[in-house]
Amino acid sequence: MNYNVTPPNFQEADALLADLLAETKKWSGVLSDGTTPNIGIQAVQGLSESRICLGNPRDSLVLLTVDNFASSGSELTPLYKQQMQESYDFYYMTLSIDVIPQPGASFWRLVCQLDFGPKGKQEPIIQSLFPSDKWRSVMSVGSDLDIGLNGNLDWDIGIDSEKVSELIEMLPVNVKANVASKGKMSAFITIPGFRYELGHPEILTSGEGNSLCYWRITSQDLQKAGTAKFGIVFKVPKEISTITLHGKVWAEPDMQWLTANLKDVGSRLSDKFKQIFRKEQAGASQLARWDDREWSLNLPN
Repeated sequence: MNYNVTPPNFQEADALLADLLAETKKWSGVLSDGTTPNIGIQAVQGLSESRICLGNPRDSLVLLTVDNFASSGSELTPLYKQQMQESYDFYYMTLSIDVIPQPGASFWRLVCQLDFGPKGKQEPIIQSLFPSDKWRSVMSVGSDLDIGLNGNLDWDIGIDSEKVSELIEMLPVNVKANVASKGKMSAFITIPGFRYELGHPEILTSGEGNSLCYWRITSQDLQKAGTAKFGIVFKVPKEISTITLHGKVWAEPDMQWLTANLKDVGSRLSDKFKQIFRKEQAGASQLARWDDREWSLNLPN
């Protein structure tokens, strides 16, 4: 699915949160009886102190070879086998994102943007992305999953054997063929023990066939995510030994939660905050918590 994502201005988001905390403290002081903690101050301070952190993409950066797939019992399709042998080097990467909310802070949307370079004739090409919305029915089973790549460079998922028969009946046809018990997977394992804690969120992805990709995960339980893991397969011309990667990630607060916690002072806030709160969830990105990093990656061989 293709869609447009515009990252918020991260520095402006920090400045707005600092101003919101200052205004909340100011007006809460006027209204407080001096004996009870103010929930508005606690909410904004907890939001300000929450952190979203990109992991290091070097941690699980692996060269994919014909032998990888042969040894896992999965034969590469002729097209990818030819490309792998003649024109492109294929790589797998797991990128982790740590969602570290302070107690009480509530988020509803997580967005990750990855931009691969260089651009032009030597541009990396994104082959496949995990997770996507098609997998949410499988990921919600509540147990550790093994994620692997099959010979079509698509994803297979291994689940505990006792849950296979129960789950298969509930899955759409286009997913059933890619789900098996852990011991019977014919795939190159990329993320063993993957665990997903977000129930049934909306997951949108975009970027296959390009050098810029996105995930957008919407869930009212986003603060339970802990460490989110994203899988990427990409290819580069064989003469390329180094690429660049620019990662941006941000988590948007649940504006219904924030508005409820600021109900005592909401009418006294400045116009810029009243305008943000009138937008409801559409204004959440203006108060996002974020991370922004760039890497130069030497590709393994």
